[in-house]
Amino acid sequence: MRNVQSISVTIPTALASRLDKLQKEEMKSCSGIVTEALKEYVDWQQFKKMQKELSIMAKVKNVTTQDDVEKIIHGLR
Repeated sequence: MRNVQSISVTIPTALASRLDKLQKEEMKSCSGIVTEALKEYVDWQQFKKMQKELSIMAKVKNVTTQDDVEKIIHGLR
């Protein structure tokens, strides 16, 4: 049994036309293209969240430059 879930989304007509054209050019299914795009979006959002959290931690520890980061890394080796 496949580990997938069917969903329904509504998108603007112009975007649907672009998706249809891309599907033919890439020889991929609409589901494949949308799945890939959504995965990249979700990964990007997670990256931005982690970046924000690490930025706050760096400020608290007064890590403000690349040299500060390198000193910490070399101190761990």
